[in-house]
Amino acid sequence: MALIELTTYNIAAPVSGDDYGELLRVLSPVAADFGLIVQVPFAALHESARKVLERLGGHLIEAMDTQAWPGSQIVGRTTVERFLFRLDSDSLEVLVSSASSLYDWVNPRLPEDLHFLRSDGSVVLGTVAQEDDAWLQLTPAEYERIAAGIPRGVVLRPA
Repeated sequence: MALIELTTYNIAAPVSGDDYGELLRVLSPVAADFGLIVQVPFAALHESARKVLERLGGHLIEAMDTQAWPGSQIVGRTTVERFLFRLDSDSLEVLVSSASSLYDWVNPRLPEDLHFLRSDGSVVLGTVAQEDDAWLQLTPAEYERIAAGIPRGVVLRPA
């Protein structure tokens, strides 16, 4: 079995406003699922975060305790809750309407660290929102397919 060549592109500037929504829409054909993290106790989540999770409930694939997710790893006994959802036009619109930036996805106001995944679980979009860090991992064919649709305000730099 041949390994798939992925290139990592760092997102070099904040992505917000219309560029945020357009980037998610452009990436959606490449991704099958997406994930969000809850690091704080559920009771400590802001009402807006609970509403997002509620709106996404019909798309839930799995909720699990974990110590690792794209871009992050916890050392020790602490775990966080990772929610995996099916990505479709309805769940995409929840993501677009619930935040105005990739870096808005921070607990307690919203679930944290939005990430898009292929059907095999590999990362398409990763974020560590608290650190203003975001990246894409794309095959050459995926990049060619979406390059023309990437918003002008999104600055990509090969890692």
